[in-house]
Amino acid sequence: MHKCLQIAELFDVVCKRVLATGHQGSLAALCRTCRLFHEPALNVLYKSLESLRPLLFCSPAIVTIGNRITMFKELCLSDWQRMQYYAKRVHSLRVNDQEEVVIDKTILHALASSSFAPPMFAHLKRLWWSNNSAHALPLLCSLINPRLEWLILHDMDPMLLPPVVPHITSSNSLRIACFPTRYSMRHIHPDMFQSWRNLQNLVCGLINDATLYHLATSSKLTHLTIQVDEKNDYSDLMKLTDQPVFTALQGLDITATHTFHCITILKISELPSLRSLRIHSTEIGLTDIELYQCFCLISRHCPNLRDLRMKELHVSPPKFPVGYIITFDILKTLFSLRHLEALHLDTTCTFSLNDKELAQLAGTWLKLRALELGTENGWRQPSKITLQGFAELLRRCPVLSVVGLAMNAWAPDIDDRRPGGGVRRNSLEVLRVADSKVTGPLSVAAFLSDVAPNAEITGYEIGHDIYETFNTRLLYRERWEEVSMLHPLLVNLRRQEAVGLGSDE
Repeated sequence: MHKCLQIAELFDVVCKRVLATGHQGSLAALCRTCRLFHEPALNVLYKSLESLRPLLFCSPAIVTIGNRITMFKELCLSDWQRMQYYAKRVHSLRVNDQEEVVIDKTILHALASSSFAPPMFAHLKRLWWSNNSAHALPLLCSLINPRLEWLILHDMDPMLLPPVVPHITSSNSLRIACFPTRYSMRHIHPDMFQSWRNLQNLVCGLINDATLYHLATSSKLTHLTIQVDEKNDYSDLMKLTDQPVFTALQGLDITATHTFHCITILKISELPSLRSLRIHSTEIGLTDIELYQCFCLISRHCPNLRDLRMKELHVSPPKFPVGYIITFDILKTLFSLRHLEALHLDTTCTFSLNDKELAQLAGTWLKLRALELGTENGWRQPSKITLQGFAELLRRCPVLSVVGLAMNAWAPDIDDRRPGGGVRRNSLEVLRVADSKVTGPLSVAAFLSDVAPNAEITGYEIGHDIYETFNTRLLYRERWEEVSMLHPLLVNLRRQEAVGLGSDE
């Protein structure tokens, strides 16, 4: 091979291009075919492993019997060196218990407690672990090292975590740490979080105020997912009043039994860098007045928000809908969020919007890509939004790809060839109709096939409507299923018609 082609960087580029094509067999062939390609190809091939199996099968002492990988003799030094020759190249590793072939506990024990040096994964930087076998815990503990940059444990059984956490010591390398959201971190000393000086993304369960204080003072933290409850009084965070907090935070996902516990943190902190805010309530939601105050707070403290999501438990209070109606005036408090791209509201409250008000929302948020209002909980009362209002929403928001809301979808006039009045949004991918009323499925499908030909019509929920019987709601569901079935057929028919007429549609 010519000397100008014997540059290590060129070999790396070639090997990465081969891997990008999805042909790992070609990389393996390069290893065996050309001496100059051998090391670069092995480095790329083993850099990221989705399982331990490729390494285990490097040893002749390890075999597969039925659906189990086991050893027929103890690992000797040569077996360890053979696996180490490849394992030293691994930077990213996933270990789970969902594979068809199970790794025997004797192998897991041997990997975790081997007396041979150096350790198996000397250069491991990213670890995804979702193996919930107690026999695998020693191996997990042995893999946690100060060089780790990513530690993803959020699919683990929280009951298995206590013996693992002490191994996660101070580290300047750790960037992303994900723990199960059901695992409380309150027993962990706040200094451990402070020792992760370069932490950028944290996912965990309940935390105490002292930990929240340390996280608030971090200049590197960009994404935070936590749980809080009534035990969080934010007294430590209040000490930072009038001081910059969460200065780099771009995404905040916060869960509590009561939405009120989530928004308290917003009262204390101004978050000008925040781009995404997600609030989840598992038991008690807000009234419309409380929601108005919450929106005012978000608009004032999170001026650059792009994505706002609020999800509350589906509960219709005794006097519903009195005191639980989101009107246009309430939503108008969010108009200062000029950069909003996604709005998802599924709260205890219902909505009261008409076509004109929906058009005003659309005219304010021209960059809107997703608008979902009550798609899971439903509106639980008749909607004033019609198909014409839906078409106007699409006309004013050119980049919409997901829409979810309740409509009053009465059969439109389809005498004209373009029932949508010329409106067509090919970019709309999903239309979730919640608990919309509908008559004339064929006419409605014809309308939607014109204005949103590429949309998947889905998401109808029977829900609980105080004005309708169960049988009536079931009838609407059957009609929407018919619309969903007819829609693609009519889209194809329009396309064939357009081809026959020589149209550009």
